[in-house]
Amino acid sequence: MNIYLRNSLIGIAILFVVLKITGVFTYYYLPSSSNEPNLPINSYIFGSNLIQPKSYDFAYFKFSDSLNGSAIVKRLIAMPGDRLECKNGEYFVNNKKLDNRIDLRFSYKVDKSTYDNILFPKFKDNESFEAFQITQDSYLVFLNTSFVKNDTINYKRYAVDNDKEKLSKSIFGRNKNWSLSNFGPIVLPKGKYFFSGDSRDNSYDSRHRGFVDENQIIGTVLFKI
Repeated sequence: MNIYLRNSLIGIAILFVVLKITGVFTYYYLPSSSNEPNLPINSYIFGSNLIQPKSYDFAYFKFSDSLNGSAIVKRLIAMPGDRLECKNGEYFVNNKKLDNRIDLRFSYKVDKSTYDNILFPKFKDNESFEAFQITQDSYLVFLNTSFVKNDTINYKRYAVDNDKEKLSKSIFGRNKNWSLSNFGPIVLPKGKYFFSGDSRDNSYDSRHRGFVDENQIIGTVLFKI
């Protein structure tokens, strides 16, 4: 190898290591489906701590109870001073619906025949497809809203009645009328941020774990591969 080429490659490698250590440019592997379909499972995201996330950006951060200090990637839904409300799993910020911009993923209950004859053959080779048998004759499946909208089958959203117990008490108190898919309005306090995954029924996020403090936000996602 040409000595100048070798030195150039070494220099690029050192620069990349420095950028990653400082957070100026870094990457994360995504082992979770909680941001499907927009950040697919087993993909890589690249980001920077030089850019502050705006509403609806993906960002990486730490919850105060983050295990082993691991970074978490979710979508920034609401910022300090925002009025946040959730209706049937979709978010409204300052009385404006945000979720009509993107494809989301929700859980649906289907009969065994629909699963065996339609969904399984269609998605069996899709690593992000998740399904669980919940009774002898039914399955719980996670589907993109774009698929459900364009399919001829009338899919029924799956609701868990006891999900009220999973709400963060630090945010929602003990309001018995609120659930993971229906709550608010609430106004975010100073210095507090609300994050959520795009796979709304399969994301462990601010609804469960509370707000994210400003100093816990590490950086903003720039792109994925």
